[in-house]
Order: sequence, then C-alpha cells, then structure tokens
Amino acid sequence: MVTENQQIRVVHYLNQFFGGIGGEDQAHIAPTVKLGAVGPGRLLEQSTKKEIQVAATIICGDNYFSENPSAPSDILEMIKELKPDAVVAGPAFAAGRYGEACTAVCKEVKENLNIPVITGLAADSPSLGRFRRTLDIAKTASSAVDMKNSMPHMGTILMKKLKEEELSKEEIEWLYTKGLKKNVLLNTTASQRAVDMVLAKHKKQKWETEVPMIVHESVSPAMPVYEDKFRIGLITDGGLVSKGNPEGMTSVRSTKWCSINVDKWDELTEKDVDVNHNGYDSRYVKENPNRLVPLDIAKEMERSGEIKLHPYIYSTAGVATAIENAERFGKEIAEELKQNSVQAAILTST
Repeated sequence: MVTENQQIRVVHYLNQFFGGIGGEDQAHIAPTVKLGAVGPGRLLEQSTKKEIQVAATIICGDNYFSENPSAPSDILEMIKELKPDAVVAGPAFAAGRYGEACTAVCKEVKENLNIPVITGLAADSPSLGRFRRTLDIAKTASSAVDMKNSMPHMGTILMKKLKEEELSKEEIEWLYTKGLKKNVLLNTTASQRAVDMVLAKHKKQKWETEVPMIVHESVSPAMPVYEDKFRIGLITDGGLVSKGNPEGMTSVRSTKWCSINVDKWDELTEKDVDVNHNGYDSRYVKENPNRLVPLDIAKEMERSGEIKLHPYIYSTAGVATAIENAERFGKEIAEELKQNSVQAAILTST
C-alpha cells in the first residue's frame, strides 16, 4: 500500500513498436531498460498528474519474446532490480504476440513479486481468455487509436489498487470481469429488500437492483430495399464450413467467422460443405445443408432475375460465443457486405 501523497513508481513494459525502436524489422531485439517514461508511458504520467512516475521502461521485441522461453524470467530479474511499486504492460489492444508478452510479464510479476500489475487488451485478443480470471486487464478497443482512453483508465485503476481504495461502478466496468462474486453481509433479508425495491419502483422513487442486467445495444432496422433487383447476402450462425473444415472453425465459443465461395454452386451439398456446431442436432442439415442456408432457392431466384446474389456465405458457430466476439463478427461481416454493395441479407440460425 502507498500513502496518500507518495509518488507511485512503476516499470512499464512495451514492445519495440510502442517503445519507439521500430516495427517488424526490430522485432528481434532483446529486452533493454530505458530510464523514465517512453511513448505511452508519458501519457500514463500525464493522465495521473504525475502521481504515477514511470521509473523505467523495459522494451522487448515481439519475436524475441515469443522465440525465447527465458524472456519472462529475464524481464522479471530486470524488474526486481528496479524495485517498483507496480508494473504496467502495454496496452496491447488486439495484437497477438504483444498481448502474449504483456500477460506473461504480468503473470511472472504477480506470482513472484506480489505487487500490483495491469495490462490492457481488446475483447478479441488471443490472451484474454487465458488470463482474465487471474490478472487485472483493462478493456480496450482493437487498435492504438484507443490509447487516449485505455491508458488513463489503467492508471486510475492502478492508483486505487495501490491505495487500497474501492473502485467506482464506472471504474469496475473498465476491467474485464474475472467470474468472481463478492459476498456482502446485509441487515435485511432478500425478501425484505425485494419488497422495498418493488414499493420504491411503484412510488417512482430511486431504487437499484442487486442483480443488474446486461443492457444490449439497440439497433434500428434498416430502410426497406425498393429496387426491382438488388444484391443479397447469406449469413448463418449455424456452423456451416467447407468440407474438412479448412477454416479451422470451432464448434463452440467461436472466436472467428469464415466465408465460403458459392459462386459456382447451384446448391449446398454434403460433398462440398459440413456443419461444425455443438448446440443443436445437425443431422438433418448435414443431409441437406440448404435447410440451414437456402442457397438452392436463392440461386433459382437469381436465375429468374429476381435478385442478385453475393458469391460468399458468411458463417460462424453461435453457441456460447462471447458477446464481444459476436459484436465484432457482425461489424466485420457488415463491412464486407457494404464494400461489395450488398443491400440486404438473410441471416439464418438454428
């Protein structure tokens, strides 16, 4: 714990790009220590009004870290010598190798030095699923454009952790949940509190539920398409894949989507496609995949001149997929459809 007016000394871990050394041409560099703040570290100091001081920055190439098993322990030794109050890594956004390095460094420090650590990752980061239960990981967007938001959030959270202060509800939302629940002792029973909430709601008084529900984004329907002949796309979350699943799609908890070129096909057949989905009985769809995605009918309508058909089917397996990933899939597929002048889409589910 640090005192109220004590300046917090941190070590900041960065890769070669954010450390200002170079891009992929410098991804081989070994860990090096620079005294003071570098790049994003200056924003960390500024956003915390210098309550956090970056005592040193450790910069390591992404390739070096991933190719050298000793890198985490070597960097740990460097951090030991610097004796910081805490360690900040990244943020790494959606970067694969950089995200792996940030989480690995935080893990080593937490387990061996027992000081606070924090990093920042995007929802689609490959490292998030493995480390969200054990590390403090701030939510970020997928690119460094979000640095101006994510770095101040990381600084605020770190300061409160070091001062052993409670995070506000807004600040808690800046972090990915760890799947843990906190027990709280109250003087009234659950039934009494429920009745009090109902009465307060009835009287239009201020009240707050103890089990807040997730509020999903509300999307307004698009305007109808009035053209006689328009381009239509086909999308499914029913797990449609090419035969043999060369896309490497998982049958549950999807982290990506795939596209299947159907330009030369008149229908979907079991010799061309398969179904990889763990959430429904797919036997009948495997016998006739057009039950899942009506390519046969769409092709008939295209031949008769009623519609134009986009030559790709977009597919994922929706079962148990994280909302963050599902939102990303939707935005990415929608962008592809827009770029190809698709004006409407049929989305089939299970």
